[in-house]
Amino acid sequence: MEKKEYLEVITANSEQFAAAVRSAGYDAPVPTCPEWTVTDLVEHLSGVHRWVTMLFEMKAQAMPNRKEVPRPPDGTDWLEWFEAGVPGLLALLEQAGPDHLIWNWQAGGPGDSSFWPRRMAHEVIIHRADAEAAAGWASVVDSPEMAADGIDEYLGFLHLRRGYSEGGLGVEGTFHFHTTDTSGEWLVEITPEAVSVRREHAKAPAAVRGPAGALELFLYNRGPAEGLEILGDATLVDAWREHIRF
Repeated sequence: MEKKEYLEVITANSEQFAAAVRSAGYDAPVPTCPEWTVTDLVEHLSGVHRWVTMLFEMKAQAMPNRKEVPRPPDGTDWLEWFEAGVPGLLALLEQAGPDHLIWNWQAGGPGDSSFWPRRMAHEVIIHRADAEAAAGWASVVDSPEMAADGIDEYLGFLHLRRGYSEGGLGVEGTFHFHTTDTSGEWLVEITPEAVSVRREHAKAPAAVRGPAGALELFLYNRGPAEGLEILGDATLVDAWREHIRF
């Protein structure tokens, strides 16, 4: 995907996020994040945007302290604070070139700045779905290609998540994920020692196939299984959904 596409997604989904927040109201629970209200959701996404903005402003070469992220002045509406921060984030992401090295957790240090437009695009897609769940709205990912890119990014983080968790990912097995409306196939093998993700067609004990948007939301625990085909060991898919969460 091109950076321009990611920036367009951030813009559109930030607007959709704000609309869903206004419809739901700050006190509404977020069904997809059971311990959160909409206020928590807005505070989180606004904080992520401001934190990444700070990374670029600092030209950060190491992970900065999240406690340094600016917070809104007393009395400021959280959604207004979120909306006010989006243009600054977009401007910095647009200006950064491939030789502009900024810290990211995948590189474990300074890395290609193109990591962040992609990450912010999928961050806001998923949290837009959270806000829509709070408002009682159905969620879709408009572009199959963008959704497949989100699946690819998500699966690419699994080995990092395993490294951060003392007990591993909580599930073991081999899974095949397949998008039916755009190209995208992944074979994921999880063992006690490692996680392997390969972009290939292969048989697996458990498989999930369907439209990319529905599959992305399903893997992120933001969408149901309706519209998807689950093949093989459904209990293994249930275990994935229980233990591998965002």
